[in-house]
Amino acid sequence: MNLMPPGYDAYALRGPDEPHQIGTQHGELCGRYEEPDEDAPRGYRPKRCTGTMDCNEGYIICDTCGEEADRCP
Repeated sequence: MNLMPPGYDAYALRGPDEPHQIGTQHGELCGRYEEPDEDAPRGYRPKRCTGTMDCNEGYIICDTCGEEADRCP
């Protein structure tokens, strides 16, 4: 006897409808979230970084948060 609804496996294993895109190429919007902070107030939701990815010293780095994406091609 199968208790799972038809198509359940396909539903459970599919990815999100709209993946959260982060910047990995020169000129893209960064879109990363800041690291979790244990001292943040209850219910605090961090905002996405609004910086731009820039090629700097051979690496693609966000000009606002400083996160490194990849080496420049």
